[in-house]
Amino acid sequence: MHAPNPAFHGPDAEKSQHRAADRAILVGVVVNLLLSIGKIIAGVVGHSAALVADGVHSASDLVSDGVVWLGMRIARQAPDEEHPYGHGRFETLATLFIALALLAVAIGIVVDAVDRVHLEATSTMLVPTDMALIAVILSIFTKEGLFHYTLRVGERLNQRALIANAWHHRSDAISSIAAMVGIVGAQMGWPLMDPIAAIVVAFILGKVAWGFLMEVYHEFVNAASAVDAAVQQKIQQLIDEHPDVRSAHLVKARRSGSDVQVDIHVVVNPMLSVSEGHQIAEQLRMTLTTEIQGVQDALVHVDPEDDTQHPIPITFPNRSRVKEVFEPHVNKMPEFALLESLMLHYTHAGLVVDLKLRGQQGISIEALEEASRLLCSTMSNQAPKALGCHIVDTRVHLILRNGHTGQTRH
Repeated sequence: MHAPNPAFHGPDAEKSQHRAADRAILVGVVVNLLLSIGKIIAGVVGHSAALVADGVHSASDLVSDGVVWLGMRIARQAPDEEHPYGHGRFETLATLFIALALLAVAIGIVVDAVDRVHLEATSTMLVPTDMALIAVILSIFTKEGLFHYTLRVGERLNQRALIANAWHHRSDAISSIAAMVGIVGAQMGWPLMDPIAAIVVAFILGKVAWGFLMEVYHEFVNAASAVDAAVQQKIQQLIDEHPDVRSAHLVKARRSGSDVQVDIHVVVNPMLSVSEGHQIAEQLRMTLTTEIQGVQDALVHVDPEDDTQHPIPITFPNRSRVKEVFEPHVNKMPEFALLESLMLHYTHAGLVVDLKLRGQQGISIEALEEASRLLCSTMSNQAPKALGCHIVDTRVHLILRNGHTGQTRH
């Protein structure tokens, strides 16, 4: 079996991940604060509507940084009575807020840019200065660096909201490029390039916002696409690697913020005991949660066979009914002292019955085996009618008075 991966498990590793995430947000707050102030001032002084719009975008990043921080803080809390599946969706709500904020900013920029176009028709627009151009170039390099830093931390920690915030930083860098184009165009004698560039910025923001909204939508409707393909492949790989798992079906994974919750049906040897089947399920659950970053829990259902192909009828009789049919026949046979135990194995074709019988004192092993064969033959003929299902196999385990055991199979 796989050993726990210490890279992302354990209390110390968890605290380190939280500190790294908080540090990434704090760096973003400082950078966005300085950039928003600088770009708005440079845009006003340098006569660039696109740069002012870009500065507003940077200011909106401050709000998104705060929401992401709050969402991740709540998402870290352990499951409780009110939230038995954890608080991961609070991180998703933070991503939703980022998307809606971006969309609102985009609409506001379009409205302002249209007003600027109308203004051009009635008055002379001021040409952006070199101050605006220098400010926007500095912004591009700064925000691109912040994007790579935040994205790297978000991917390493598997923090979806942090990754979304990184792309928010990247959208700011892209919008700054559009603003730069507008400024240069206006300086070259095309003043309308500035508001047009602002509209381009708005459409870029709208596209990014739409991508975030789709991510949130897929997560809330439990779409399979909400879970990364690499994670799904790793889940299947670890299932296939377990030596006691014959196959798996109904493998499902759903996302809750940065957490992934897995449901699996695995097929094992149908003759295993309940405790051994449970042991296999627990081993697989621990493997998935320790080997795959982000998998918070796994529910492993053990099946004797693939019931999607051959479902076992729920009308098959339970233990008490089978015992009612078999025990009188055992008691009638003088070779047996009692029916010590009964184990049932359910298959889509019928029942496999394991009987453990204690032989009477003084009865030879040959006589007990002959009696066992007679019992198996009798039950094979009579039990199906009484139980309403086919008896696939009947196996008798003999317990002798001298402690020896034997087995007869029909």
